[in-house]
Amino acid sequence: MDLITGADRRAATAAPDGLPRFRRRAGAVAAVGLAGAAALVLQPLPPDIAARLPATAEWPAFAVQALLVLNPALLVTVAALVGAALAHRVGLRSLVAGTASDPAWARTLARSAGVGVALGLALAAIDSLLKPHLGTAWQQLVATRPSGATVLVSNLLYGGLAEEVMLRWGAMSLMASVLRRLLGARHHGPAVGGAVVGAAVLFAAAHLPVLAAQVELTPLLVTRTLVLNGVAGVIYGVLFWRRHLEAAMAAHAATHLGLWAWSTLTP
Repeated sequence: MDLITGADRRAATAAPDGLPRFRRRAGAVAAVGLAGAAALVLQPLPPDIAARLPATAEWPAFAVQALLVLNPALLVTVAALVGAALAHRVGLRSLVAGTASDPAWARTLARSAGVGVALGLALAAIDSLLKPHLGTAWQQLVATRPSGATVLVSNLLYGGLAEEVMLRWGAMSLMASVLRRLLGARHHGPAVGGAVVGAAVLFAAAHLPVLAAQVELTPLLVTRTLVLNGVAGVIYGVLFWRRHLEAAMAAHAATHLGLWAWSTLTP
C-alpha cells in the first residue's frame, strides 16, 4: 500500500533551487540529532553501569550519564556528515537541511505521527501476546522497566531525533549510495529499497546489546526484538524515502507515544 499520493511525493522530494552548502546541511541535522542524544541524561542509568557505580562513588550519577551521551553524540555527528554528503544524491531529503520542499509539512508530520502511534499500539499488542512465552526474566524486566514523564520524553527525543539521524540520514544514505553504485543508476529504486531494509536490520540489531545487558537472550527473544524493531525500521525508512527525514522522525517519536499509551491504558 502506498503511504502517500503522487502529489505528496513530488512535494516532499523536490529540492529547492540552490542546494545549501555542505556545512549548512550537516550542521542543521547534527544540531537536531545532538538534541536527541542529550535527552539520554533523562534516562536512569543502565543496570550494568549502575551496578559498577559504587566503585566510582566520586562520580555523581548525572556525570556518568553525561559521559554516556558522548558515544551517541559522536555517532550522530558522523551520521550528519555522511548524510549531508550523500543523502540528496540518492533522492533522500530533509527539511532542516534545506534539501526538501514540503508546503504541507504540518499535514505530512501529522500523518506520519499517526502512522507512528498506530505502529506503537500494534507493536505493544504483539508484545503483550508474546510476553507469556518469553520467560520469567523477561516478564520481570518488563514489570520493573523505568517509566514516567522523563523517560517518555527521553524516548521521544532520542528515538525520534538521534536514532533517525544515525540510522536513516547516515546509515541508510550510505547504504543507498553504495547499492546504487553497485547496481547502476537505472536500478535506483531497488538500491534505495535495499537501503531501507539494510538500515532497518541495523536498527533492530542495535537493540540486542542493550537487551543482553539486562536479561539472558533466548532465540525467541532475539527473534522478537529483530522482527518488531525491523518492521518499525522499514516503515521509518519508507517515510524517509517517500517524504523526508522529518516524517521518519515524527513517526519514530510517535511510536513511543503509542507504546506508552498501551502500557498506561492496559492492566
